[in-house]
Amino acid sequence: MRVSPPFAPAALIASLIAAPVLAAGSAAAQSGPATPSPPMVVRPGLIGTDPPVEPAVLQIPAPQARCGPDAISPVYDESLPSRSGVGVSALPDLVLNFSTAADGRVLSIRPDGEFAGETETIQAAFAAWRFPAGARGDCRLTVRWRAVPFAQAETPDLLNFFAVTRTTGQLRNAIARRLGGDGADCGELRGGRRPETVVVPDLLKGRRPPPGGRSWTVLRWNIDAEGRATDVVTLGSSGDADLDAEGLRAVAQSRMYPGPARTGCVYNFFRNGEALPAPPVTPENGREDPLQDCPPAIGARLTVNRDMRFPPAFQDRGVEGWALVRFDVAPWGQIGNVAVVEAQPAAAFGEEGRRLIQRSQVSAGFQAGVRCVVPVRFITPPADAVAPYGQDTDGPPSPPASNPVVLD
Repeated sequence: MRVSPPFAPAALIASLIAAPVLAAGSAAAQSGPATPSPPMVVRPGLIGTDPPVEPAVLQIPAPQARCGPDAISPVYDESLPSRSGVGVSALPDLVLNFSTAADGRVLSIRPDGEFAGETETIQAAFAAWRFPAGARGDCRLTVRWRAVPFAQAETPDLLNFFAVTRTTGQLRNAIARRLGGDGADCGELRGGRRPETVVVPDLLKGRRPPPGGRSWTVLRWNIDAEGRATDVVTLGSSGDADLDAEGLRAVAQSRMYPGPARTGCVYNFFRNGEALPAPPVTPENGREDPLQDCPPAIGARLTVNRDMRFPPAFQDRGVEGWALVRFDVAPWGQIGNVAVVEAQPAAAFGEEGRRLIQRSQVSAGFQAGVRCVVPVRFITPPADAVAPYGQDTDGPPSPPASNPVVLD
């Protein structure tokens, strides 16, 4: 958190720095036993665990955008993650209110009403969409769901869950077996075969997705008794031809130690675009509050909680954001009436900013503060500060261990 001297209401800024999951690098070959795959490969566990397989129902999203009464088509979009459950009925519609900037970027993403389930992953994916140039308000994305029993799901539905939703558990394993084809005995990745040489794709090759965007490819292959990959094919893709080619090359050039032959191995790679910077913070003269009475001394007395959390789905994509958080302070230091004034590009940043201020402290003093406003910024590090392949984890990396909050 940075206080611009001299302190004035709404001049308090928090900077949250967290490494994005995607850090593209060049192709590399690794020799030796049990070499772990780099985290640029889709790692399960970003959303949660699956329900049991037999009664599972996939909920497939079908989004449609409108601004006012008119439908509007994006110039860039991505598949939204499907969901899973045990009910046979389709989920209620999910509505996201939004606006567009002059360049067509999506802003002010807000869930409309209550929805049974988290919406952060959908907000994060939608933040990467682009519409035709032009500032627009009164827009909404309506996501309707199509309930498909797992046993009746077709390949496109299975691919969406496997490559876009990315949960871990029995259902994902069952989908890998279905994608592997009749008689598949490998499952996801190597089917228990020990790797001798693992080749990874060059994720910087060709044209990457736009900032905040993501592309993916799903491959299937067999492994012979000598450890060679055979019959390598692309099962499905988001349309990134360079990533498709690199995935095929990486799998074909990898080698396992000799062992039992395996059929129907399935895996997917993905890559992100560059970080998507947050839109400009609303200037102070654009958010005047006649009821505000926040003395400059409040800034010196404020200690921000060290436990800052970047919304995981946005961190995973490198989508930056900010929130304007308003609060009152009693003379003895108690913080209350915490509320979000504005958050961009999505409501998820406002929720995290509100939690941050609620957990912070103000030392006792002689003055109270009324309707003080804190701009909380969520910022990813520069691209050259991130290792080529990030961290080998099952989810977004944690924020740096050192305190990213600084008071000037």
